[in-house]
Amino acid sequence: MQAISKILGAGIAGIAGIVAIAALAFAAMQPAQAQTAAPAGSAAAAAAVPMYEGADRTQRLIEGAKKEGTLTFYTSMAAKDTAELAAGFEKKYGIKIQVWRSGKQNVLQRAITEARAGRNEVDMILAPSPEMEALHREKLLQPVRSPFQADLIPVALPAHREWAGMRANVYVQAYNTQKVSRDDLPRSYEDLLDPKWKGKLGIEAKAQNWFYVLLQTMGEEKGMAYFRELVAKNGVSVRSGMSLLANMVVSGEVPFALTMYTYLVDQNNAKGAPIAYLTLSPTVAHTDGVGISRTAPHPYAATLFYDYLFSDGQIMIAKGHGLTTNKRDEATLNKLHPTFIDPAMLLDNLDKWTQLYNDTIMGRTAKQ
Repeated sequence: MQAISKILGAGIAGIAGIVAIAALAFAAMQPAQAQTAAPAGSAAAAAAVPMYEGADRTQRLIEGAKKEGTLTFYTSMAAKDTAELAAGFEKKYGIKIQVWRSGKQNVLQRAITEARAGRNEVDMILAPSPEMEALHREKLLQPVRSPFQADLIPVALPAHREWAGMRANVYVQAYNTQKVSRDDLPRSYEDLLDPKWKGKLGIEAKAQNWFYVLLQTMGEEKGMAYFRELVAKNGVSVRSGMSLLANMVVSGEVPFALTMYTYLVDQNNAKGAPIAYLTLSPTVAHTDGVGISRTAPHPYAATLFYDYLFSDGQIMIAKGHGLTTNKRDEATLNKLHPTFIDPAMLLDNLDKWTQLYNDTIMGRTAKQ
């Protein structure tokens, strides 16, 4: 996460005027003319396409995307989910997606490094909201106006519209149903200080977002005292990767996980695995955001894929036990009473929260 802290000083450029002019120009063009109105990869070409709101938007996007033929997509989403989304888009439109997938920090670092080197290769990026907000601050994304944004819950769409949350990742507490009885389940975080939890607790190595919200809710001083006591008394096994931690819960190696996404529990549970979850208050959540590069070399294909993700794509995510940000899934999401991370506020003090998390949790119990 150190790479993010180095970019926080960057200001936000005022490109609204340029975008507005470009969008008006685009509206007056025929698809073939618009395709050549600006050099591929230029900010003007990339900005015009996603801002177009005419009734023929989809048809223009399809025609332009077929001429481009491909797009490049950087993502931190799980490989299985990414492959399904890409395959669905390719089958529907015949547009090839070049996918590069890695951890959220690597996605962020690659996008920034390439941009600073003048390599305009990426068209679209999907990563958690704090990483997407960091790209916004680096001026690497552009505003998008999609008709599907009207279907999103408010927290999913920041005012600048340079990224939008597609999926809601809710942190819950997962447990192995063969190792932990219902009678022993905690009702609060304080219950985990009981000696019976010694050697049974696990946590994900990059759960700083969750940690930040908990300390904001508990109060920093009280929250730090709690976590120091928890680690000292009962220990917390740290695992790199939420999927890995889920597997450890299923196997019983980690009977109880402090941080787990709902969809991983539901996916494993659907396969008959001995895993379930509960929600301790506050229940923390963040969105996975989607944004289009400010210098996307394939703006038509990128915008078409953006619209696809917020329509067909969200339906696919829901079928795979994921929680989407579409209003039709809002009632299901609200049952968990999530407190969503404010990515801008988190970024303002990211170094601090990362250091506190590393010192309190990682520094004493790191186990890869």
